[in-house]
Amino acid sequence: MAAGMDWDDLRLFLAVARAGSLTGAGRALGVRHSTVLRRMAGFEARLGLRLFDRGPGGYALTAAGRELLEEASEVETRLVALERRLSGRDQRLTGTVRIATLGALAPWLAEALAAFRGLHPGIRTEIAISHETVSLARHETDIAIRISRNPPDSLIGRRIATLVHGIYGARDRLPLPPEATLAEAPWVTYAQGRADLPQARWVAANIPDSQVVLRTDHTGMLIQAVRAGIGLGLFACYLCDADPGLVRLRTLNGLGFDLWILTHPDLRDTPRVRVLMDHLAAALAARQPALTGQMPAMDPRQRGEGEWTGSAD
Repeated sequence: MAAGMDWDDLRLFLAVARAGSLTGAGRALGVRHSTVLRRMAGFEARLGLRLFDRGPGGYALTAAGRELLEEASEVETRLVALERRLSGRDQRLTGTVRIATLGALAPWLAEALAAFRGLHPGIRTEIAISHETVSLARHETDIAIRISRNPPDSLIGRRIATLVHGIYGARDRLPLPPEATLAEAPWVTYAQGRADLPQARWVAANIPDSQVVLRTDHTGMLIQAVRAGIGLGLFACYLCDADPGLVRLRTLNGLGFDLWILTHPDLRDTPRVRVLMDHLAAALAARQPALTGQMPAMDPRQRGEGEWTGSAD
């Protein structure tokens, strides 16, 4: 590696290049904005190069920065692959396993991890909860619990369940419409930043935009809005079936998304990763009735008359 730079420099540079801002890079690295600014300025000074053009839209790579990005990405790929291979040779049932998961699964995972702790007290866990995709390939986590139609072929793991979704309304606060007029009711859905979610795509395709009265990027806020009677919402059934304030009006099959637990092939034989994956997979599989919408109905209308795969009209 050239004089004047080390891996920490390159890691910082890659974070700024990918985030396009000091704030985003600091969030990714777990350091302050001011720390990123100081270290980036020092790195550029040591190289005698300007790597970014600073503008109101963020940090844009210069020609030198684009060249360094290509080389630094290759260095990162090689170092991460080496780290994974070395981690995969660790046969001890001790150490730390990192898990990336969904916030909605936190109560179930806490119960599962409490039981796991009793079985394997030498294994510690670090949990990252985010709706952003955390990279197993770059060794940002060891285990990922994701909702996906088709996980990358480069990962290994198992499918826990095919998720079932439903349309929900408030039990007491909203006059619940008959099936034929669901599209005429007020609705809540995800904001543009999460428009790629299957629930958001279904609402966009089946509900007139004029009927959408609230948008947010936070699932918990959407559920609270439905419970408060602001409008109807479309959610995975495991999020809402046990809520006494909500009623499932219709069941939607065919959104085609599964819950997966995944890891990188280089870690498949690492004992601490393998035993934790097996434990979490079994714990989540035990929640099949909730994940597949088979919880006891909270209201006679919850099940509807069959499965709905068409439009809301």
